Amino acid sequence: MNCKCNKLYIGILIGVILPIIMSFGLYYFVYKGGLAYWPFIKQMVNMGSIGKLLSISVLPNLIVFLIAINKERLLAARGIVTSTILYAIVVIAFRFLL
Repeated sequence: MNCKCNKLYIGILIGVILPIIMSFGLYYFVYKGGLAYWPFIKQMVNMGSIGKLLSISVLPNLIVFLIAINKERLLAARGIVTSTILYAIVVIAFRFLL
């Protein structure tokens, strides 16, 4: 099915931006501290918990991936999987290097 949104770069863009939005949502709705967003991220890095935050933040990519597959937007789905794999590499790096 041809659609303007069925592009690889659209899927990569969605797959990169959606976890960032999710991490900000987790910060806003779950974290009740007095830190701003960037100091919160720095504190997560210092505590060694940034990998856990990234792992949870990538979960909405699964929902968008399933929607893209269902709507036969296969190139966009491939982009979402590509960006999710990149996030997985970053999470593994944070878990083993920090």
